[in-house]
Amino acid sequence: MTKRIGERGPITIFGGATIDHVAATNDTPVMAASNPGTARTTPGGVAFNIAVILARLGHPVRLVTRVGADAAGDTVVAAMRNAGVGTGHVSVSTDAATATYLAALDDTGGLIIGIAGMGIFNEMTPAVVAPATTNAPEDDFWVVDANLPEETLDFLVGQARSSGRRIAALAVSPAKCVRLSPLLDDITLLFVNRREAAAMLGIGFDEAGAPDLARRLSGPVHPDVVVTDAGAPLAVAHAGELRSFLPLRADIRSVNGAGDALAAGTIHGLSIGRGPFEAILPGLAAAAITMEHDGTIPPALNADALAARTGGGAHTETS
Repeated sequence: MTKRIGERGPITIFGGATIDHVAATNDTPVMAASNPGTARTTPGGVAFNIAVILARLGHPVRLVTRVGADAAGDTVVAAMRNAGVGTGHVSVSTDAATATYLAALDDTGGLIIGIAGMGIFNEMTPAVVAPATTNAPEDDFWVVDANLPEETLDFLVGQARSSGRRIAALAVSPAKCVRLSPLLDDITLLFVNRREAAAMLGIGFDEAGAPDLARRLSGPVHPDVVVTDAGAPLAVAHAGELRSFLPLRADIRSVNGAGDALAAGTIHGLSIGRGPFEAILPGLAAAAITMEHDGTIPPALNADALAARTGGGAHTETS
């Protein structure tokens, strides 16, 4: 199927949808003590956040995930439907509760610690996700996150390879990213932060910067790699070429969800026909908009906002 440049192609996302409990201190945090602050509870998760943002940007989106037979699961599915995300492949566990993510932020919006209660995703076996692969549109762009079990990631990457589909992968955390290491040659695009990249390479966090990590993770053909480094320039490796990009200026309220927004904006750019070095620009814009909001999916995040933030495609490359 031939897709016109700029056309919003279909996207299927396999991974985690959760209930997020996020608290932030009002002042500099005092460890091992009670701190005055604020708290909020919302649907979230890597795959959920990316799916909702891509639906906002006009893509037909399906989310393949698993929830518990509980009120939290009902809340997650209702939020998906309200956002225009397809829920036909959301399965329900009779044994496990809906996944939860607890994040503690400091008064600048920086993450102090995150705790993921996501055992339910171990039930997302190849047999559970397979139905979503058999009726996928011909030009479907697939996205997976490392919340999935190793055998399921292997199955999905293999299915993408055999059908000639593009597939992007998100590392999720230093603990889970190594699940993707054996699959790198067959992944189209990998999103990692610096700590995750170091874990995948089996080296210390301080042994290499983002550009070197991107170069070492990328191959002669696949994958393209995006390595983020908090507020420092991120690195993009593509077809043997390496470029660095400055994050866009933002009045930061919270960094929670910024990486998911970066991935969603970049996948959007790729899906509408841009190359990796151009597709990163809407990703940077989506991340900046997200960091200026207390939640992971700002109401103002849409295609017009991305275009305005990048000046229609402003070049942000560093030397």
